[in-house]
Amino acid sequence: MRIQTIVALTDFSTTAEHALDRAALLAAHHGARLELLYAAEQQDAKFCDPQARLEQRARQLARRHGLAVGALPNAGVAAVLTAAGRADLLVMDSRLHGRRPWPARATGLLARVLRASACPVLVVQTAARAPYAHALVHASGDAGGALQRSAIGLQGGATVELFHAARALRGLPLACGEAFARALRSRRQQAQPQRARLRVSDAFEARRNRVGLATGGLDAVRQLAVQQQSTRADLLVLAHARRSLLRDLLQAGKPHRLLAGPDGVGCDVLLVPGALAAAAVRPQAMGSGWTQAAS
Repeated sequence: MRIQTIVALTDFSTTAEHALDRAALLAAHHGARLELLYAAEQQDAKFCDPQARLEQRARQLARRHGLAVGALPNAGVAAVLTAAGRADLLVMDSRLHGRRPWPARATGLLARVLRASACPVLVVQTAARAPYAHALVHASGDAGGALQRSAIGLQGGATVELFHAARALRGLPLACGEAFARALRSRRQQAQPQRARLRVSDAFEARRNRVGLATGGLDAVRQLAVQQQSTRADLLVLAHARRSLLRDLLQAGKPHRLLAGPDGVGCDVLLVPGALAAAAVRPQAMGSGWTQAAS
């Protein structure tokens, strides 16, 4: 994951400001250019000139982190999507509220961005006090290793955990075996002087997941949430497929469930477009049927 340009959205709320701080930390880590964009569902009366405030914020971050920071002109959702089209990473808060009284999972800014953005979207939910230390990757949706590479590329030095949720269709031993085999191949193939710390886990590691499996619970979102809470991972990485407005209205997708549902996580979430993950798929050799977590 090569990052040269980061676009960060804000409406000057507390959570949106956390997103700006995280974007600045990542831009400093990668030596990337940071571009700020004011994006609000409704104009806040206390910000009579949001563009001037955005430019002031850009100057503050530039001085604090020694970055090239620009303030993009505000032009609504169209400007957000245009900026995302030429960025390597879009950073924003969860922004789950919508302007209309429809389900926010379909009408909120995040939902609209995910339906159109071609670059990965980092949803920030926590204050950015330090670099990410532990990235939990949904390995079941990472057949080509794109999510693992995204996690390693986003924050070098972090522990990257490949978590394989239990699935009934293919059989848990085979699923976990594939995850273990992929992690071992990655260890051999990496040539960087400082290798990422890789570990592999499955649904048997956390007690709550073991109980859920014993009672017939095979929901991947719930298993991810339990594993994140158990390991205290500060970043969750998963693929997301573009969904239509109608589908979002009828059923909540993984991103919304992980950010706002009863199984929500308290960490930041990196959403990699399914097209990017699919493009990296290569033929994989089958692994042995291991089910015990390894580190």
